[in-house]
Amino acid sequence: MELEVPGVSKSILEGLGEILTMIRLGLPLELRRSLASTNIIESMNAVIRQVCWNVNRWRDTKMTLRWTAAGMLEAEKGFRRLKAHRQLRVLKAALLKHREVGSTGVDQTEKAA
Repeated sequence: MELEVPGVSKSILEGLGEILTMIRLGLPLELRRSLASTNIIESMNAVIRQVCWNVNRWRDTKMTLRWTAAGMLEAEKGFRRLKAHRQLRVLKAALLKHREVGSTGVDQTEKAA
């Protein structure tokens, strides 16, 4: 497969950690699909490029940040609600539980009991 489409295995391996993390957290399938998509980011980046298209001379970092922020605010107008928005509380609970697990892998709440 690598000979037919170079970079495919590298691309899959790059995202493997995130995929396994979402599965390990026990997130519902719909939420995993929503979070796995980069469409939101790509759409926002496209709007930022469109907003910044006519800027010919970037004076400094502050100017770059201002124009990027303007592009993000413009992109925000087109944002829709996350399909799995009702499941975000599941994500919050999973992340809080994950944070409680120490570097030893032992759940701190179990350790205290």
